Amino acid sequence: MDLSDFLLTKNIKIINEDIDKDGLLNEIAKLASSDESAQKKIFENLKEREGLGSTGFGNGIAIPHCALDNIDEFIIGIITVPNGVEYDSLDNKPAKVFVFIIAPEKKRNHYIRFLSAVSGILKQDEAVNEILAQTTPIGIEESFLRYSLPSTTNKKESKEFNLLHAFCQSEDKFEDLMGIITEVSECDISVVEANDAGKYINAMPLFAKFWTDETSGFHRIIVVVLPKSNTNEILRKINKIIDKLPERSGIMVYIQAIDYINGNLNL
Repeated sequence: MDLSDFLLTKNIKIINEDIDKDGLLNEIAKLASSDESAQKKIFENLKEREGLGSTGFGNGIAIPHCALDNIDEFIIGIITVPNGVEYDSLDNKPAKVFVFIIAPEKKRNHYIRFLSAVSGILKQDEAVNEILAQTTPIGIEESFLRYSLPSTTNKKESKEFNLLHAFCQSEDKFEDLMGIITEVSECDISVVEANDAGKYINAMPLFAKFWTDETSGFHRIIVVVLPKSNTNEILRKINKIIDKLPERSGIMVYIQAIDYINGNLNL
């Protein structure tokens, strides 16, 4: 499944008047359904999700979302508010671009993929600026989708996959890596808890005291099977993180071609 399959022009709106957070959530509910009882349920579920923590992630963006047990397909839309909305965002600044997702409860895996894909798009400043510059729903739709990853073919129809290993010793960058990787709609992911080699070398009498406890902290390995067609884009985004690290240290990534693959994981 692809974002473009569910982002409909009728679910995109520009709001130029002043509006508060509850008003914004009500607008989402009205775009998502024409039925008043359904609108009420969507609003209540969005409010409940906001109670767990604001979906306003700073830099003027928000991703309101919730899951419902009585729908079969995703409802995805966009609202822009050029004047901004006080949205309890993490940076305490008004949000201006809202991409909402109403998901079927039974499609959790795709729900996670879509959240990651939307987040990946909105983390690009040029994408947000272009979306805000649009004056029509069609223009917003085209701008948003221009920055999305291309769709991939189903595994049963494709034989070209790569194996990606990402070693991460930086806890604050792990979430960024997972966000990038989970954008891909057709991939399988495992996360392995690991330790730096220093933890074991320090326990060897010959090398005692060479390493301190500080060298044996956070360390995880992300193992991903992903379509070859998406590999370059994922690597580009990961390399942007690596290039900003002091001495490019704390994250390492490599790719291998896969000759044979069978089966699937839940995510």
